[in-house]
Amino acid sequence: MKTKLNRMIERIETFKAAWLENGPDASFAGMTYAEFEEATKAPEGLGDEVLALRQKVGHKRVETQAAIAEAAELLDLVVNSVKGTQGFGSDSALYRAFGYVRKSERKTGLTRKGLQSPSTDAS
Repeated sequence: MKTKLNRMIERIETFKAAWLENGPDASFAGMTYAEFEEATKAPEGLGDEVLALRQKVGHKRVETQAAIAEAAELLDLVVNSVKGTQGFGSDSALYRAFGYVRKSERKTGLTRKGLQSPSTDAS
């Protein structure tokens, strides 16, 4: 879109320069040069608005990322507080409701890789 906008602005500037140089007092398409100049202000003005809005979006993304980081830190504080509070802890229903795996539900992690006998082919 930016490329199309830039091309259109360049074309408008070309038309304005040519009109002023070759027929400043002439009327084309039912309008004078001043009317043409007024009628062609929209693309440049809208392009400036689009640029400003894109900058605002960028700023809002940064603000959102900062807010997410703050919220994540707060969630960590809360869950760690639940883990350290007597009557709750890391094996409580509240801890599970927060989306964590309760201590009693965790697997041991024990693996016995070396105890399997290798299969032999007698072919």
